[in-house]
Amino acid sequence: MLMKLLITLYPIIIFTLIAIFFNFFKIRKHLPFNVPDVVTFFLIFGLHYFSRQVTHVSILPYFLLLVSALALILLLLDLFYYREFSAKKFLHFFWRVTFFMTLLLYICMVFVIFTN
Repeated sequence: MLMKLLITLYPIIIFTLIAIFFNFFKIRKHLPFNVPDVVTFFLIFGLHYFSRQVTHVSILPYFLLLVSALALILLLLDLFYYREFSAKKFLHFFWRVTFFMTLLLYICMVFVIFTN
């Protein structure tokens, strides 16, 4: 039960701690990073670690396959609609979409853990 509670609270704790860290050191003024940019790494780590703890199978390879497919689709859409490629704009948009996708997968994992 303690592991389920930790799995559920992990994103909230990480998001809060990183937001406090960013405000304390005023990182947004000096670097072009935002809180979701850093939280994505911790959510990916959480997906891997907690899926290994609960099911003894890592979800990380499937996640990386999904992210690779997402990158290819976003690249093709970018080239199809704008007829140009800006790496900075693409990486910024791709990383934000990866954050939302990772958060959605994490929420789905928590839901599946609690339904079993």
